[in-house]
Amino acid sequence: MKRLQGIHAAALLSTTAFVFFVPDEARAGPTDPPANIAEPAAADNPGGDIVVTATRKETRLQSTPVAVSVIGDEFRKTQNVITTRDLAGQIPGLYTAPSGITPLTNTFFIRGIGNSDPIFDPTVGVYIDDVYLPRAINGMSDLTDVERVEVLRGPQGTLFGANSAGGAIRYVTRSPTDKFELNGDVGYGNYNTVNAHGYVAGGLIPGLFAASVAIAHDQHDGYTWNPSQQGRVNNQNTTGGRIKLLITPSANLKITLTADGTIDHSQAAQYVATTYNATNPALSGLGAITGGTLYRPTSFAAYRPNVSYAGRYPVNRSRSGGISGRIDYDIGTNLSFHSITALRGFAQDPVNYNNDGQNRLPYNSAQPRPIELSDNYITYNQKSFTQELQLQGNWNRFDFTAGLYYLFEDFRSDRIGYVTGLPQTDTALPAAPFDQIGRTVTRNYSAYLQGNYHLTDRLTLTAGGRYIIIRRAFDFRGVNDDLDGKVIDPTLYPQVLTGGAIPALGVNVAATQVNFNNSGVLNEKTWRAFTPKVGISYQVTPSIFAFASYAKGFDAGGFNNRALTLATALPYDPETVTTYEAGIKTEWFDHRLRINATGFYNDYVNLQTAVSAFSPISGTYVSTRGNAPAAHTDGFELETTGQPTRNLSLTFNVTYLETRYDDYSAPALGTVPPYNYSGKTFAGQPQWQYFASATWTIPAGRYGTIKLGASGNYQTSYYSNALNDPQYQIPAHGYVNAFIDFETADHHWNFTLTGRNLANEFYFTTLTPVGAGIKAGPYAGTLLLQGAQNPPRTIFLKASYRY
Repeated sequence: MKRLQGIHAAALLSTTAFVFFVPDEARAGPTDPPANIAEPAAADNPGGDIVVTATRKETRLQSTPVAVSVIGDEFRKTQNVITTRDLAGQIPGLYTAPSGITPLTNTFFIRGIGNSDPIFDPTVGVYIDDVYLPRAINGMSDLTDVERVEVLRGPQGTLFGANSAGGAIRYVTRSPTDKFELNGDVGYGNYNTVNAHGYVAGGLIPGLFAASVAIAHDQHDGYTWNPSQQGRVNNQNTTGGRIKLLITPSANLKITLTADGTIDHSQAAQYVATTYNATNPALSGLGAITGGTLYRPTSFAAYRPNVSYAGRYPVNRSRSGGISGRIDYDIGTNLSFHSITALRGFAQDPVNYNNDGQNRLPYNSAQPRPIELSDNYITYNQKSFTQELQLQGNWNRFDFTAGLYYLFEDFRSDRIGYVTGLPQTDTALPAAPFDQIGRTVTRNYSAYLQGNYHLTDRLTLTAGGRYIIIRRAFDFRGVNDDLDGKVIDPTLYPQVLTGGAIPALGVNVAATQVNFNNSGVLNEKTWRAFTPKVGISYQVTPSIFAFASYAKGFDAGGFNNRALTLATALPYDPETVTTYEAGIKTEWFDHRLRINATGFYNDYVNLQTAVSAFSPISGTYVSTRGNAPAAHTDGFELETTGQPTRNLSLTFNVTYLETRYDDYSAPALGTVPPYNYSGKTFAGQPQWQYFASATWTIPAGRYGTIKLGASGNYQTSYYSNALNDPQYQIPAHGYVNAFIDFETADHHWNFTLTGRNLANEFYFTTLTPVGAGIKAGPYAGTLLLQGAQNPPRTIFLKASYRY
């Protein structure tokens, strides 16, 4: 493996060396790209002059001093990209799992920085038309009217409303104009996939009032077979829309009003079961338990990919949406004012997902009722209000962006965890389901400023900073339920206050998991931080641009929303990351070859994770969400696009990422066992990611144009636990996709056939244990594992029309 990594590194270094040492005559190139390749996105048509707003103003991608990738309309259409999850493995530095709890719950990592638990703050910020989404739950759904997706890597705090330590994903939707636009598509594929999208826009009162309407519906049958339910699970059924109104009372004033909403009745996730036995390899790699009790299983199913035995039907009733108003006012030639106001919210009421991949089975002799090992029945409700005021100006060699930002969020959760675990004896009763009921109210007050001073026409210095105040109030209580999810009455069963078995209900209440309420106990806290940024950029030649920067990112502190005891309902501190970044953006051969490379180093302090911490509530050490003192990530990204001929377009992207816990250990403290993660790699982060694509355009005369395309992505193995145990290692894997597209000569119609995961390969994206090992019988010592797997091979035929 080390030899292979050395070959990879040598190849990439030689590519970078080519950028610096190519003869001078190859460095030169015209400032403007050739007219025949001026598409609006990098992945659409290599060589195009791409305009982005990653720095809150329009700039050429190749002269923007940040690491940013852009996905445009053409690529999304031919590759049948419906959500951002479909971009997994294709954008340098970005990692997202190809499946999740629901189709609209997406967690993102950029350069190893992210948060896999959607109940906590996202470390990678997500914006829709510069409106921040405070939670990863019920995020962006369909990309129907999205003009482009911008992925910004590194801390984003001096230009954006909300601070994002890892980076930002920006969805920029189309704005209506006086020009009439009409487009739509409908398609059908295997698994009874039906996608239908429509967009219409135009001027209602020319020069004054324009509007657009977008609608989308996406559905497919379940990708996963469930023998316990004799049906398919993990389906999709989402419907959404957006209305946008543009009012231009004068040449210097523009008002944009937007309303959007999505209904998601897709099934919640059901995971795939397997096993691991450290001493008997024959008992590793099995499927789910099919006979006996959970204490003494007598039979297992053979492992089959993409098969879940989960017993509870997966329910998901979700809705999300919001309204926003944006004012853009040019005060004068050199000064402009912007206001962005938004109300957003979502509700999952309920979502019921399985966390073990097992059917309901009798617990043991003491509790013959079939029960779940690990299941969750959850209600989430969230409302947020954001207000951003921004001033932008430029005078001579100086330009700046300054802003004030306010966020109010009310996030409520009610999580019933049917987490019984495997019985340790044949007479033990299962743990009572525990209901975690929380409300977190957040207020974010921020001010930011970034300025650029152009020392010469080619050399620019950048400096900025952000001051942020986060105030949080946390109301939380834990309640023990019976096996039917009903609250146990403490007047009838005082064991919920003291601990003990309740034979009449067939459950046991652990002394460490009694009812509690955190009212008046460490439930409010305020954090403050200043995060600076400095940078330098230099236009070496008209086609070579170099930049370097230093920036600090800040992820606010919070409270343990998964506490099982009052002693663990504690606040945790903010996480900070210091990022050093340098990159070069180049174009060659009359803009037909683009090579962009970026190197980075991220230094973490107080990484938010599970730790041993002293609880002032109990006066003891507890295991809770807290902060690991130090960690780092480093690596580089390479983006290349080329058009060697008018008919052939190529893309090749590489990400190299090293992650390491530098200081993450603790001795045995009270009843909390010791741990040592220092020197281990982050969970869920592959070291290498590759993406390559090729598109061949074939003129078909008076009939139109045919495009043939293929793409593939590959990533090396990674661990899905912090200790890097071999049983949780996800092997290296990749996927191959292809498409055929026919466009009529009048450019009105497209017919596209898309295939994804053509080899029909299946891999776990994560693996986690389901309690301790089996205690008795022929399978004693076997550990039950579960995890999500990627979608199967899909074939989809689509017809599109645009006026």
